[in-house]
Amino acid sequence: MKSRVIEIIIDGYGYNPNVEVDILESAFLSLSSQQKKIFEDIICPEFQKSGLHVSPQSAFMVLFNRNQLNIHFCEKPELEIDKISPEILSKLNQKRVGVQNAFPRLSKEVNQMIVNIAKEKKYAVWAARTPFIDYLRHEYLSVSTKTSGIEAGYEDLFPEVQGNSETGHQQLSNFTVASQVPLEIAIDIENGAFYKNPVLNAAIEEAKTKNSNLNVTIMISGQYGDDGRVHSCWNHLESFLKLVFSQHEFDSKRFRVQAILDGRDAPLKSSLEMEGEKYGFLYKLRDLLESYKAVHCLSWIIGRGYAMDRDYEEARTRLDYKLLTEAEGIEAESFEDAIEIVKKFHNENIFDPFIKPIAIKDKNKGFRKIETGDIVVNLNFRADRQRARVAALLNAEKFLQTEAGKKGKTWKLGWLKKNLDLSVYCISEYHPELLNYGAKIAYPIKPQQHNFLSVMSRYLKKSKSPFRYLLVAESTKAVHMGYFIRGRRESIEEEGVESRFIIPSYGEEHKIFTDDDYYKTPQMKAFEVAGKLLNEFALGIYDLAITNFSNPDMLGHLVNTHFNAGVRGLEVIDHVVEAIVKFALDENCYVIITSDHGNIEDFSSSHSLNHVVTTFVSPEKNISLINGPGQYIRPFDLPWAIAELLGITAGIKEAIPEIPEWIKQKGLVGKVPIKVAHI
Repeated sequence: MKSRVIEIIIDGYGYNPNVEVDILESAFLSLSSQQKKIFEDIICPEFQKSGLHVSPQSAFMVLFNRNQLNIHFCEKPELEIDKISPEILSKLNQKRVGVQNAFPRLSKEVNQMIVNIAKEKKYAVWAARTPFIDYLRHEYLSVSTKTSGIEAGYEDLFPEVQGNSETGHQQLSNFTVASQVPLEIAIDIENGAFYKNPVLNAAIEEAKTKNSNLNVTIMISGQYGDDGRVHSCWNHLESFLKLVFSQHEFDSKRFRVQAILDGRDAPLKSSLEMEGEKYGFLYKLRDLLESYKAVHCLSWIIGRGYAMDRDYEEARTRLDYKLLTEAEGIEAESFEDAIEIVKKFHNENIFDPFIKPIAIKDKNKGFRKIETGDIVVNLNFRADRQRARVAALLNAEKFLQTEAGKKGKTWKLGWLKKNLDLSVYCISEYHPELLNYGAKIAYPIKPQQHNFLSVMSRYLKKSKSPFRYLLVAESTKAVHMGYFIRGRRESIEEEGVESRFIIPSYGEEHKIFTDDDYYKTPQMKAFEVAGKLLNEFALGIYDLAITNFSNPDMLGHLVNTHFNAGVRGLEVIDHVVEAIVKFALDENCYVIITSDHGNIEDFSSSHSLNHVVTTFVSPEKNISLINGPGQYIRPFDLPWAIAELLGITAGIKEAIPEIPEWIKQKGLVGKVPIKVAHI
């Protein structure tokens, strides 16, 4: 290898250019007359001596801007600073430190003012003091990176589909766009192949043949691109109901639906509250079922915090299981009564993710339960939050104990029914081991063929070049810094190239019972993750290290209820990034700092459509962007950047598997985004 590289993935760390520019404008307008006079009489004339003719406001916005990328991507057409040439902007930026040092009192007051305004506007990214990350973004090449929509491997919709950690890590480790299951299903729905899918049809036929109940579970969100669509898609439910009732004419008396409420990738109360045509998913479900005269089919409601646990907390999965198999929950007389129960929870500040189990009576005032020999169809496509619940339905005790053990937990499992003998059909594959327990998959998950860890490992082994890489994260993102970063692989094909360390996240002993409790420990395990990375990388045996810091994502989901915790989490990230970067520069290594998607920058519980910042740190400051300023790159360009820094780009181009024609036609093949000057 020409050099060594560390990639830092700061999960959920985007930026909102419009808010940042708004903060800067508000700060300038808040200057005292004396402060404005300094700009008018001293700073601007000094710029003019160097041929830089800018207004006081433009000078202010450059000198005190913590992220220069917002100038290019702000949507304000009247913004004067956007009309300044990139060359002048660069020269202005070079004067930034000198001016701030020359006017220490003014600088201190203005920087504090910006922090205060950011707090007022609930913009955590600038409410947090992150001097080192701010410094890196000014001193080293930083480029905006798009992590939503088609660039995240989803359908090309408007509004776009939000990015998320699962697809984000796949895109960051793929030489082309890594297409996701919803995109594949959308294509099949459009061309009619969905209605011929042999597995989905087999589920319905089995229920008809056995005269069994057909039970469907899905999280109800994701109708548009920006209202969920991270774990489930509304069009999957619409299409499946069409298959069930129109194509198969299935008897609605034996059809049941479990509605899992979102409130995390969609707004907290989106099950009931609407904004125009968006949200209000329980009402939309009622209307959808009514179109098939099947409103009575809604049997169970539960929040995703219980039904979709990925931390293997036994109590949560048990609640979901008991609701389905024993109708154990709050009793509702009807669909409308269930809506009133959810409203009551909302009024008590218990929102969609943690709506407790609700069992809804049928027409005969009895409760539906999943019965022996029943058919269960899970329409949630994302893997990590379906494994525990599907394993429970399959009575996969060994699997549950093994996976829980990886999280340092032991399950009792006395609540599992031994003889349910269910047929479980899944729209996507959640874990290959579940196939051994009988799970049937409509859309099997195939490893991404252009995953850079896989391709590089094979190529370098074939060329007899020694290569080892390191993965480090805390357990809340274990699957992302494993299965997903490897391109949907449980292990890499080549043995001996990977070392992986997962630091256990805070758990019940620290009063962290759910993801919504992380505000209590905003530092999470960032210091431990950074320490492990540095200790291992210092051994000198790794060519590449990739680490994930999950604070901005986990706290970003809570930023509208625990804003200060989100701010604190970002400040912790600044400290650990500083430690890693300074170590890397001392070791003459390159560092790439990026994110998998936006989240914490918006005052919302859900992910965002915002870009993230990618910064290339080099010992000699010898990296530049191939495209000009004002351009963005895609996550799947970054593996090419890593290949370029390692000096193996030409070899990878020869070794990469054939790329599907549709990816080429849509321009979704990754490109080398940088050039490295040889000093």
